[in-house]
Amino acid sequence: MNDSRQTDYGKIEITSEALAAMAGAAAVRCFGIVGMVPRGLRQGVTEILGGDVLSRGVEVNQDGSEVKIDLWVVMCYGVNIGEVAHNVMETVRYEIERMTGLRTIEVNVNVTGVKVFK
Repeated sequence: MNDSRQTDYGKIEITSEALAAMAGAAAVRCFGIVGMVPRGLRQGVTEILGGDVLSRGVEVNQDGSEVKIDLWVVMCYGVNIGEVAHNVMETVRYEIERMTGLRTIEVNVNVTGVKVFK
């Protein structure tokens, strides 16, 4: 579903794919996040996504001007998972609301794995 607004200058549409890309980019900028993984990856974290495929680790549900976002992330070993997840939630909510004006009512962070760096 797209959010569509009519202005004096024309029509503005914000797609779920655009919201997913914004949310994914905001999430990976947070401390403690290694990357995004596709939803439902069952055989372990074999593919950490970066660059232009960040939206594959994000699911967006739009209902008018309200947005619900689910993120699937991999975190660094040794970080406080609760604090990092809370930081991701706040960062994603702020960025979506700042860039689009849509109300973000829910951001869920699903930690699918922890990466150990040697």
